[in-house]
Amino acid sequence: MSDRGAPTFAELLCRGGGCGDLIAARDWSGSVLGPIDGWSASLRTATLMLLHSPAPMVMLWGEDGIMLYNDAYSLFAGGRHPDLLGSPVRQGWPEVADFNDHVMRVGLAGGTLRYRDQELTLYRHGAPEQVLMNLDYSPVIDESGRPGGVLCVLAETTERIAAERRQKVAEGALVESEARFRLMIDTVPQIVWIADGEGRMEFLNQQFSIYTGEGFAARTPGEMAGAFIHPDDGPQVVAAFQAARDASGPHVFEHRIKSASGEYRWFLDRANPYRDPDTGRIVRWFGVSVDIHDRKLAEDRLRELNATLEQRVAERTAERNILATLVESTDIMMMAIDMDFTILALNAANAAEFERVFGVRPRAGDNLLELLADHPANCDEVRRGWMRGMQGERVTFIDQFGDPDRDRPSYEVIFHPLFDEQGRQNGVFQFVTDVTERLRRDAQLVETMGALRQAQKMEAMGQLTGGVAHDFNNLLTPIVGTLDLLQHKGLGGAREQRLIAGAAQSAERARTLVQRLLAFARRQPLQLIAVDMGALVAGMRDLVDSTTGPQIRVDIDIAPDLPPADADPNQVEMALLNLAVNARDAMPGGGTLRITLALEHLGEGRRIGSHGTVLPAGRYVRLSVADTGSGMDAETLARAVEPFFSTKGIGKGTGLGLSMVHGLASQLGGALTIRSAPGAGTRVDLLLPSGTAAPDDMVLGEPRVAERMRSGRVLLVDDEDLVRHSTADMLLDLGYEVVEAASAQEALRIIEDGGHFDLLVTDHLMPGMTGTQLAARVQARRPDMATLLVSGYAETEGVAAHLARLTKPFRKDELARSLTQLAASRDIAPVD
Repeated sequence: MSDRGAPTFAELLCRGGGCGDLIAARDWSGSVLGPIDGWSASLRTATLMLLHSPAPMVMLWGEDGIMLYNDAYSLFAGGRHPDLLGSPVRQGWPEVADFNDHVMRVGLAGGTLRYRDQELTLYRHGAPEQVLMNLDYSPVIDESGRPGGVLCVLAETTERIAAERRQKVAEGALVESEARFRLMIDTVPQIVWIADGEGRMEFLNQQFSIYTGEGFAARTPGEMAGAFIHPDDGPQVVAAFQAARDASGPHVFEHRIKSASGEYRWFLDRANPYRDPDTGRIVRWFGVSVDIHDRKLAEDRLRELNATLEQRVAERTAERNILATLVESTDIMMMAIDMDFTILALNAANAAEFERVFGVRPRAGDNLLELLADHPANCDEVRRGWMRGMQGERVTFIDQFGDPDRDRPSYEVIFHPLFDEQGRQNGVFQFVTDVTERLRRDAQLVETMGALRQAQKMEAMGQLTGGVAHDFNNLLTPIVGTLDLLQHKGLGGAREQRLIAGAAQSAERARTLVQRLLAFARRQPLQLIAVDMGALVAGMRDLVDSTTGPQIRVDIDIAPDLPPADADPNQVEMALLNLAVNARDAMPGGGTLRITLALEHLGEGRRIGSHGTVLPAGRYVRLSVADTGSGMDAETLARAVEPFFSTKGIGKGTGLGLSMVHGLASQLGGALTIRSAPGAGTRVDLLLPSGTAAPDDMVLGEPRVAERMRSGRVLLVDDEDLVRHSTADMLLDLGYEVVEAASAQEALRIIEDGGHFDLLVTDHLMPGMTGTQLAARVQARRPDMATLLVSGYAETEGVAAHLARLTKPFRKDELARSLTQLAASRDIAPVD
């Protein structure tokens, strides 16, 4: 500029940052650009423009491409700056000289170039770097109107591309295994299908719906043929599949399938059977239907044009190209090597997976062992794997491969030997499939089936135990009743009374055992009320103390303001006493027994206990019994709630204590948890649902109820003669007049014949008609007649909730109490 006061070109350069200062301070007279004062207006303008740009920019001026750049580019140049400034581009970046020669030829010819994520190897800091860049090249026009140089605007994308790749890897790791499997299968361009042993479809991938326009349905082979296969091919397809089933071998067949547009295309069906490992029976077919329509058309053309060699060569080339495309597009990993571990060929799937698990991407011509030389352990693992395939025979195995610091999937590997024309082995090729998810699903299936078998076993034992306990109750009812009457009447002398008392005590023990069996089977009759658990536990203090003995310290901790629990107080007392006895036996040398009551809030779907019980969300009262005893090892703990399992030795325990508590917890809608370790004691938690009503009045323990005598006529119904006779004796002893009936039908005939009764006492489970059904028939005829239902265990199906119930076996005072309560509920005063 010639105006007075206007800044000179050198002054303007100095305003262009550090690179501007360097350009202004440099003596350019020895360069092809000449002294700076002699630079052309176009050169000056372009230089000032790039110096003031925030984006990395470099100008390559003249045929030699003299480099002028701004501060942003100097950061990109790294250690090459400032020597790079003013140097010819070929000398400045010799490692990419050919690339820049092309840029100069196109730019000085007036052309432009644009590259996105261009990968170049540069030596910016003395070592090679893989650099990714966005590059835009355009010519700079000089005063003659011709390109005088080339301007480059660049942006390094190395970190962005690397970050994008790491994000993709992270997302892949988070995808659910089932989703990964489905996505993988749905991306296969062929129709992938799974059928059961009979051929009924269980799975079809997305390609099936895309091609046919139809959704998945569990169709038989015949239904599939009728809906989608060409009518001329359908019967043969069904017959071929049946032949494969009969021969227990693979199914291979070509046929035509109708597309969504109505067009038929040729497909090749390949399916292999999967057999049950134990029985060898075919339980599933895994198949793929490959579109070979183009190949079939090519084959037809070959037959039509078989006269000319040129046509045959062309068709074979087309087929070879299709096979190559299939190899590259499949997810099955393929690689071939020679006997020196040099890679002969591999597909993209194998290269990508090798890079994922070992961190290096193999290419044809690479030596596998040299690729992994920096990681001896990985190198040795790969060498051993391929050596298994170099034995000259087909080899199949499943194993894990990969760098432990990256990923180690499980693969199914199939090796085939390669032979030269003389029949000598000159290499090996492999087919590899990632079976990690398949193995995980197989393991989950085995675990699930084991849990199902255990649940079925426990359910069967529960049903058997419940039925046996029901029969025992019928057997014990006349025994308990008769002994109770004999004790009350005081028959015989002291010796006879001792014998009767011993027999009564044994009967009571049998009764307790049956109650435990019913508790395990979850069939014990429960009387649910709102229970004040604090009062119940406090009331049992003396009993627990006397049961555990003086060597054991009993600590009771009851949280304040506990809500009531929905439970049967008598059964909870028995459960607590059983847990206290177990704790006592675990501390033969003494110790501390801690009983704790607390409120626990459970969230939705929380699993409780070793059996994985899922309890509804809400409030629960937790009764904890912990000891400082010997504890249990893992094997014992796993079987702790099994019925009849005991570590106390023969004659020292029934093995029903914990199973009874577990069954009670389940029947009450709660759960049982056990935590124990050898030498660390045992803690058992019983969770009971919290009620909302106020605690009911209850009597702790079993004080005897004074016998209340009354008169009246009773119709007594029971199909078991001994039970009926024993109950009749009790009723007679209580002052009732009794008429017996051996069935519900006989009882109805007695009433229809004019019999008048004040009370119906009936068994529930009887042949022909249940006691509940009998009570309903009687109530319809005699609504003023009271009913007491006698039950062997908790048969709740079909039992009216309003019916008064008495559980077998029972003593006379228990029968009297039930009759007194029944009278009170009907507002009938008992008569002394």
